[in-house]
Amino acid sequence: MEPPRKMAALQEIEPVNKDREKAENAMPLDIRRDALIEAALSFGARGGLAMRTYEINQELDRQTSFLDKIYNFRSLLVAVPSGLMVEPPVISEAVDAMIIEGDGQSAAVSDRIYNINRNAKIVAAARDWRDYLQRDWGEVKDPPELLMPQDDEEREIWEEKVAEGWKNGYEQADETFEADLARLVSDFNGMVRYRKLLAQGMVSPPYANQVDRGVTGGGYEMRIGDRAIQLTGKPQLISGHSQWKPANR
Repeated sequence: MEPPRKMAALQEIEPVNKDREKAENAMPLDIRRDALIEAALSFGARGGLAMRTYEINQELDRQTSFLDKIYNFRSLLVAVPSGLMVEPPVISEAVDAMIIEGDGQSAAVSDRIYNINRNAKIVAAARDWRDYLQRDWGEVKDPPELLMPQDDEEREIWEEKVAEGWKNGYEQADETFEADLARLVSDFNGMVRYRKLLAQGMVSPPYANQVDRGVTGGGYEMRIGDRAIQLTGKPQLISGHSQWKPANR
């Protein structure tokens, strides 16, 4: 992937024909100044976002082998008939949770609270950490020539605001990556947590049923060996603690 333009390249951008732009696109100075500032901030922000995202993707490429081993979603899938797989639920855990109700007149305290945030579903392939962490914001397109700096005074404003926008976009890319990483960790750990709770008898397994329908269709489409696979029972948390098993150490 070709790297995005650096900040200096965005600051040095010029219209193709300054004289023509000045003559044909004149506007009141105060309006033009505000528009110039807005264009420079946006241009810089898009540039900073693209550059930092490119840097993050480069680092992810260097860590591919490590990330493939750490976030191996395939190892968490459950096989069902016809070569399909079931993706396990994502279960969250809150420790020492407290809920205050009734304007502070009552409270509920729990050692742990488990929630099935997303239940099991049939999938054709496992998730991939790349789907979470790798982003592409596309090419940073130039602003309209009308909004490019026309003289030294505008050039000074342009360079300052492009730098300001660049900083904002760069920080936004970091914040976006941190949020994406948190979502990846939460989903993966939630599926691992399901496997642990399943082993302890604290959650039920998914159940899938296959119906062989033989030959179906006709006319312009016919299916041979047609089979329907359906989840007939989704995992549920089991509150009957008499069925629980001790955790493996």
